[in-house]
Amino acid sequence: MSLGATLGRSLLDVLARPSTWPLALLGFLVRGGWLVVIAPVVVVPTPVGLANVVAPFLEDVAFGRRTGEVIVIGFVAAMVLMGWLIGGGFVAAVAETEGVRQVAEEEDVAVSDRQVVVRVLAARLLALVPLVIGLAWAAVRLVAVTYRELTVPSDVAVPIIWRVLLSAPEAVVIVMVTFLASEMVGAVASRRIVVVGQAPLPALRAGANRLRANLGRMLVLALATNGVVLAVLLTTGLAATAMWGALGDALGLGDVSLLTTVLLVGFVGLFLGGLVLIGLACAWRAAVWTVDAAGTFGGVGDTRSSG
Repeated sequence: MSLGATLGRSLLDVLARPSTWPLALLGFLVRGGWLVVIAPVVVVPTPVGLANVVAPFLEDVAFGRRTGEVIVIGFVAAMVLMGWLIGGGFVAAVAETEGVRQVAEEEDVAVSDRQVVVRVLAARLLALVPLVIGLAWAAVRLVAVTYRELTVPSDVAVPIIWRVLLSAPEAVVIVMVTFLASEMVGAVASRRIVVVGQAPLPALRAGANRLRANLGRMLVLALATNGVVLAVLLTTGLAATAMWGALGDALGLGDVSLLTTVLLVGFVGLFLGGLVLIGLACAWRAAVWTVDAAGTFGGVGDTRSSG
């Protein structure tokens, strides 16, 4: 199936199955998307305020002070991260499994009758290993650059986030490459588990092999689908930020007029509408991988006739 046909057919599948939208939205939120969703209503600290909080702590860490506090913070952070990865990952695996089943049914592809949620979770966690390594390396690099910019700014006229990113572009590239690789291999693996019933490791090997054999096609699919999701997030986020700012200004002045009510209703409607669009975009992204993988199951799984 051509790339255009895969993208178009996937969209038709999710439009025919609106139940895939909340499933995809749930998976997106529990995997960390909630941070993006609430971003428009979060007050971002100023560079000066951030420097006043972060710089002294980083300096103490660099000179070996507050070691006990660092250990405690690191332990608690590790426990929270593990809880989120396992608990949130399980919920996301449940949502992904059901979403794959629904799109596979729409494509007349028979799915495995095994209980595969734990397998999907295991495959997704293992697929994250390259991303974790990339994030760890990038974090060390970005922390070093951030500390330097907070203590000895290179150009105070440029926002600190841009100074950091421009000083360490390789960190951003590493994270993007490992993210795409983890997503593509994990997506193929999870679909082989749901449809064929494979174990996590063979499914991951199949995903890696497919990535090597069809790198160009999979990159186009990944970039196209993630690009649409990103565009939806940016559009809805900017609109929500503008509406929230206007509402905050009105409430700050004690304005209880009809305009304030309209702004409040408009913000709630925009926020909920944004969630619907995010769910649709994420459902389409997931369906693209299911439709793309459907043609590879002929030799290993049963396929119902569409006629």
